[in-house]
Amino acid sequence: MLMTIIMLTMTLIIVVMLAVLIRSTNQYNLIVQNLVTASEFNFDFKETLDYKMYQYVIGGGDDFDTLDPLSDVDNALNVVEKLKLTTVRADNIKRLQTISAFLMNLRTKIEKIHETHSYQENMTSVDYDIRVLTELIQEKVQEYIFYETNELAVIRERTNQEITRTIVILGIVSIAVVILLWVFSFRISDSIVRPIRMLSENFKMVGRGDFTVRSEKGYDDEIQMLNDTFDSMVGQIEILLNDVKHEQENLRQTELKLLQAQINPHFLYNTFDTIIYLAEDHQDEKVIEMITSLSVFFRTTLSKGEDIISLREEEVHACSYLEIQKVRYRDILEYEIVIPEELLDYSVPKLTLQPLVENALYHGIKNKRGMGKITVKAWQSQCELFLQVKDNGIGMKQENLEKLRKSVLEEHKIGFGLSNVHERIQLYYGSEYGLSIESEYDLGTEVTVKLPLNLIRSEEQKI
Repeated sequence: MLMTIIMLTMTLIIVVMLAVLIRSTNQYNLIVQNLVTASEFNFDFKETLDYKMYQYVIGGGDDFDTLDPLSDVDNALNVVEKLKLTTVRADNIKRLQTISAFLMNLRTKIEKIHETHSYQENMTSVDYDIRVLTELIQEKVQEYIFYETNELAVIRERTNQEITRTIVILGIVSIAVVILLWVFSFRISDSIVRPIRMLSENFKMVGRGDFTVRSEKGYDDEIQMLNDTFDSMVGQIEILLNDVKHEQENLRQTELKLLQAQINPHFLYNTFDTIIYLAEDHQDEKVIEMITSLSVFFRTTLSKGEDIISLREEEVHACSYLEIQKVRYRDILEYEIVIPEELLDYSVPKLTLQPLVENALYHGIKNKRGMGKITVKAWQSQCELFLQVKDNGIGMKQENLEKLRKSVLEEHKIGFGLSNVHERIQLYYGSEYGLSIESEYDLGTEVTVKLPLNLIRSEEQKI
């Protein structure tokens, strides 16, 4: 019974507030419409009528029917009559009546000018009758607009007061309702809120990465259903996260295997062919050098299954590759590796430099006439490590460079080696790291690798 009375009271208050709002809104809209109508009337009435009467007088009365100033006055009278029907303020109604009187007087003056054929008299009437009356009408219309605008502020203030009063009453009733509900339902609410609060805390713990948390048992059916659903959800999330971790690890291994598989069989065949040729030519020292370089090359490629190696090892790997290729392409290839000693112990992803060197050789140097040079550099800047492979080969035109950048950065796999290196770097360190490519046709190409410098040093890895 008590709740029924409270709800009826609140409903009545809300209905009253809605009625106040509707009434105020209607008044507001009516005044706005009056302002629009008055503004449109006041916009060009004076200028138009003054101009028409002036044109009529200087034209000798031949254009009166064409100009039709009386029609403008009649339209103005109609507008004023409409405003009288919708205007609430008493003082503004009086202003409208005054405007009507001015308009009737103006109509009389216009008719008199039409009947008078004296140019001088008509010009005097235009100056001292017509223009004065239109000026008075304009002033009264402006007064009307001003006070109607003030009425908007009055309505808004009154509406705010009524709404505030209604909200206060509604707030008092609401507080009373809350107190009564709290008194009568404290024990019930506690039995519901407590397990939900604990469930919320469990969700927060899950959000912080703790998937071992489980809910308490022994609550009512609905709460227990929520707890069971929570436990099931957390268990499934834990399983899914483990699966994702395994998939990511498998992805890393797959990416590395793909890159290792990229080692062109033709590179091996050509290397062995070169060794056979050198052996047949009794160039024993060159044979030993090539076999040694090939051994070092594959030893670094394997690296005991490690994904991260020192820059020193990566340099040796790239150098062994270049030594092998220099024997094969001695007439067109020379190289230089410039890596400061203090950077050699920093860690880098395995097979970072060799694919870039291979790309520089096969797509840059081989397409260039004469001797080509590949330069490998490394430097640090603040907390970042930069590796660069530069060649003075054929280079690329701008449109081809853009295609290559897009294929590498958007993972289209057109330059497999470059794409693979870029992807693996971003997989390890994030999207702010990776490759950047610059090239000019007939001048050469630069591929720069950006890595974080705050990596584990090779000595520290072994600890």
